[in-house]
Amino acid sequence: MSRLANEQILTQLLLLLVGVALLLVTFQHQSGGLPVALSPVFFPRIILCLWIVLASVALFQDIARPSKSPPIGLLLSALAYIIATVIYVNLVTRLGFGLSSIPFAAVALWIFGLRNPLVIGAYALIVPAALVVLFNHISKMPLPTSPFTYLF
Repeated sequence: MSRLANEQILTQLLLLLVGVALLLVTFQHQSGGLPVALSPVFFPRIILCLWIVLASVALFQDIARPSKSPPIGLLLSALAYIIATVIYVNLVTRLGFGLSSIPFAAVALWIFGLRNPLVIGAYALIVPAALVVLFNHISKMPLPTSPFTYLF
């Protein structure tokens, strides 16, 4: 049992449970008689189903392979990530996706153990910028924008 009680397996299990819980919440949403493809939960259900499949695969891989990770001991990191996520969720509506995601990505990468400042900075800038361009400007599915400019 101690083999199953390591951070990787518990993290994968938690990701799987969160995906299942979010998928169950989408079934409580009333679509108002709209066809299934026009329902506002249609796209999130597809994403959540993919999330569940990928989390299940990752969980089974972590269970099957011998683990060399230490037992659970990063409660402080988990707490820091939860606090950063709560702050991020509150800032997205005020500052927009782009301005909020850059510091959140940097903090999250730092919490997860990445220490190279060049990689953290590049990832924290490139990924949110790519998502803003993809959603706001290419696919016209707007993410929350900044009060300063519509560009980000």
